Amino acid sequence: MKKSGLIIIAILAVVLAALTIYVNGGNSTPKMSSDNLKVVTAPDQKEVQTHPMFTPFVYEPKKMEGTNVALEGRVQANGYTDVYPASEAINGSAEGGSYWEGPSDQSESILDLNLKKAYNIHAMKIMLNPNQIWGKRTQTLKIETSEDGKTFKEWIPLQDFKFDPKTGNEVVIDKDLEGFTETKTQYLRVTITKNTGATAGQIGEIEVYTKDK
Repeated sequence: MKKSGLIIIAILAVVLAALTIYVNGGNSTPKMSSDNLKVVTAPDQKEVQTHPMFTPFVYEPKKMEGTNVALEGRVQANGYTDVYPASEAINGSAEGGSYWEGPSDQSESILDLNLKKAYNIHAMKIMLNPNQIWGKRTQTLKIETSEDGKTFKEWIPLQDFKFDPKTGNEVVIDKDLEGFTETKTQYLRVTITKNTGATAGQIGEIEVYTKDK
């Protein structure tokens, strides 16, 4: 055999040996020992658990102190749209089609509430239907009070209030509102001058709270 042939055979033998070592080494399984073994104890899970990052936000309506005297009152408005009269604003529900919508042919939507007698008012809620289909909107409104139901004076000045289904589509008017002061009154007037979600003002439910009772 020629010398060149022997060299080729020798090279092939070396390559084969190296390949065999590589394959055997790749298929080897490391021996388990306490040095490279970490024991993890699974939590005692009795129910389905969700990581906080994937937990949907659930709004908890603000709990109000006192009694909602609006339910005992009488209400009237400067008009209404379709089948949504003023009485729907104090019937105890903001669900479904239970809401007042002011007249679309006037520049203001005005809702007058007679509490039947004067109360010390420390908080109010104005709500829309909390369902997600009622997209968020901003209503510009003011609230006035009266001793006789004829002459009104400003209590809550005209300002924007945001209604968002993610936060219950409710607006709370109490000590947390800048400039708020408690008032004693029998008559309340809510005037809505703008609504970004409709052509007129809307109130699903209005609640008026007192600690007098």
